[in-house]
Amino acid sequence: MFNRIFWTDHIVEHPRTYLETENQDHSVTHTPAFGTVINEGTPQNAQSFNTMDEALAHIFAAFEYYITITQAELRDAQDRIETLEAQLSAMTS
Repeated sequence: MFNRIFWTDHIVEHPRTYLETENQDHSVTHTPAFGTVINEGTPQNAQSFNTMDEALAHIFAAFEYYITITQAELRDAQDRIETLEAQLSAMTS
């Protein structure tokens, strides 16, 4: 059973805001300084993305099954039409 994820944005008071600290080796470390979290967003992790992938795999399999059944029904209909046309031709000859 597919459990839909209703995605929500992660909203903070100060987006894209960082404190910058210079390290001893002259590199720089950026530490998030987003302030208050206004809305905790949906986690973007393997579990959430795998749920979507699994749903897409099921949809794809169902679509392939639908196409296979439809093609079989079309072949059957074409065979019936050919049979009826042959019978009609025999009756009118």
